[in-house]
Amino acid sequence: MSDHRLTNAKSFQCIPIRRPFSNFDYVDENFNGQPAIRRLFSQARSHHSKTFVVEDIDADGIINEENEEIIRLYPDYQKGGLKRLTFWSRSFRNENEFHRLGVDNLIGYAILKRDLVPSRSYDDWHVFDSVIRKYPHHHNCMPVQTAFSVRAGGRSFDIQGVLYCQQNNLNKACAQVALRSLCALHLPEATLSYEKINQLAAKVAGKFNPSNGLDSAQIRAVLTGLGIGFSDMDYTALPPHERRAFPYQKFLYAGVESGAGALLGFEYKGPKAKGRRHIIPFFGHTFNQDAWVPNAEVAYFHVGERTRYLPSEAWVSSFVGHDDNFGSNFCVPRLYVTRAQAQYVAALHLPEVRYSGVVAEAVAVEYLYSLLPYLSATRVRWLKRLIRYANNQQIVLRAVALKRKEYIAHLRRIRDWRSYAENEKLCRAIEGFLPKMVWMVEVSVPELFPANQRKLGEIVLDATHSAEPKLDFSTYCIARFPGRFMLFKGLEMKGKPNFISMPSGLKSHTPLYQAHS
Repeated sequence: MSDHRLTNAKSFQCIPIRRPFSNFDYVDENFNGQPAIRRLFSQARSHHSKTFVVEDIDADGIINEENEEIIRLYPDYQKGGLKRLTFWSRSFRNENEFHRLGVDNLIGYAILKRDLVPSRSYDDWHVFDSVIRKYPHHHNCMPVQTAFSVRAGGRSFDIQGVLYCQQNNLNKACAQVALRSLCALHLPEATLSYEKINQLAAKVAGKFNPSNGLDSAQIRAVLTGLGIGFSDMDYTALPPHERRAFPYQKFLYAGVESGAGALLGFEYKGPKAKGRRHIIPFFGHTFNQDAWVPNAEVAYFHVGERTRYLPSEAWVSSFVGHDDNFGSNFCVPRLYVTRAQAQYVAALHLPEVRYSGVVAEAVAVEYLYSLLPYLSATRVRWLKRLIRYANNQQIVLRAVALKRKEYIAHLRRIRDWRSYAENEKLCRAIEGFLPKMVWMVEVSVPELFPANQRKLGEIVLDATHSAEPKLDFSTYCIARFPGRFMLFKGLEMKGKPNFISMPSGLKSHTPLYQAHS
């Protein structure tokens, strides 16, 4: 199928972004003052864009499919304009000067589409899709981005990012655009049309109007039909008192941290809300290394409670996501949407992963506490500290889904505080028995994890089979702590686990896993 981003242009216009040019005037005069389009220009400005290019293009690929779907829904539909905008970090005045630019000069692109339906008095522009480069801040984390190809001035460029899409209230609402945004991290995006999404959703619906969006059953049908695994929670099916046991933040973080993404549906609040709902995709987070709450929770507000561990999610300040009403790459404070407002949450899984990071942490903490008696006879200083923190229920856990080769590459790459490395023969031996996908649940402590971004080891779980937070060790692969590995040998007659200890070349703390490293 042809790609709408690579369609040859019918025109080429370069416009400098310098005074007296006004983003606000330009969007008002050309795009009906659409807020999401105005947001694109503001983002480009924040990336110090000097020039943008406007090209008129023909409907192609999934845009042509969308037009045909809208005609079936609204026979008087009329195609309006279709423009491709690209934003650049250098100044240029014409097409000849444009050809001196390289891919590093591309800040982002947007495909802007105008739809007209006279019978509904509908005439509006929307962002069919766009990608803007990540904001350059080391605490703004997007674990996985995708490369998108776009044509400008007759040349093709690649840009890394997360797809942004906007609804038109004709054949797509917030749920469809949120799904397409996240599914583009998993599938060849140019083949994922709204018609396909709506066809999958219609299989579990009676009379289906795509402009009304999707309910939780339809979202599940779409993800299942596309072959994308997920863990979700429909809060509308839970009594209010049970919501506390399944906080939506844990699901969001689990999907985000492994680069699979997550969805959050919530209810409007206010005197004119009238039960309306909205859903948005999340794919990143911001990190606050100086957060006070994680330590204070145990020390002041849950004294004596069985907290077991501190989730690394507690240091997240905001989740990064798109809102199709306002634009791309917004930071949403971690606790801004209240527990009562949350209606639905889904954490997507990477291929071959069969359970979420929420379950992986629950399983790992059970394994960790069962391992403590086997670690106590040690002279390794950092291992003693690990045991002490665990006994005080101050262990920090962070679950990351990885391919086997990614975990082994991490194990080979990291160095402890005295620059010791892991034994290469041991790395090869471990690689030989790990499954294709694992959950690496990193183990750290409050003073190491947030500020220094370091850990005291990890518990590696088989991610390719379903798991329950119980001590059957069916998902246990290996655990690494300062100075030693722990291999599971089997269960004794009374169900007591038996382990084999092997020396590790890493004697102290090591760096956390970083997706970009």
